[in-house]
Amino acid sequence: MLSHDELEKIREEREVMETWRSVSRHVVADMLEACAICGTVREKVELGRCRWCEDTYICKDGVCAQKHQAELHPAVAFWTW
Repeated sequence: MLSHDELEKIREEREVMETWRSVSRHVVADMLEACAICGTVREKVELGRCRWCEDTYICKDGVCAQKHQAELHPAVAFWTW
């Protein structure tokens, strides 16, 4: 059987792990975002933001930015390519 001190250590360790898990989820979620066109989840540094849409992230590499501009902003799409 475990002593009172050992049980207290286990409780403390579990509390620390639960706190870390709840905080780390928010940190990781703040670092990731999904592309509005292809839906790929990437780090925010690998995504670009649309100049005209609020909170819209698009892949920097590939054709996602061009597709987004052509579909949602056709009047300015020619000037941004």
